[in-house]
Amino acid sequence: MNENNILAAIGRIHRRGNKFIERELKKHNIHGIAPSHGDILFQLFAREDITMNQLSCSIDKDKSTITALVDKLVRFDYVKREQDPLDGRIHRLSLTPKGRELQPIFEEVSERLLDAVYAEFVPEEKQQLLALLEKIKL
Repeated sequence: MNENNILAAIGRIHRRGNKFIERELKKHNIHGIAPSHGDILFQLFAREDITMNQLSCSIDKDKSTITALVDKLVRFDYVKREQDPLDGRIHRLSLTPKGRELQPIFEEVSERLLDAVYAEFVPEEKQQLLALLEKIKL
């Protein structure tokens, strides 16, 4: 194994993970959502509402990327965006009822993905892998 291929291996894992998610969402007849929407939805599953700035910080993506992803979720009626009543410059995001219905499906898909990723690992190896990956600083 060539240790210089670490970034290629991480990229391959990322692409395969995304394809897995896309297949699983298709099985659940969910359209219009890409794996890149997952971080946003998981933040909204955990909170009642969130500002665009808070979201950007929590998922480590720039605001222009977040805006494009949120626009699509709004268009598909999974998320609603409202101006903050106290500060019109701030937009708050929250799930619509249709968006809230995605939570159990996304949790199931996430669990299936993790099961597939860690299928050949013993618990100690999972912890070791995460600790090693956390050491990467870019």
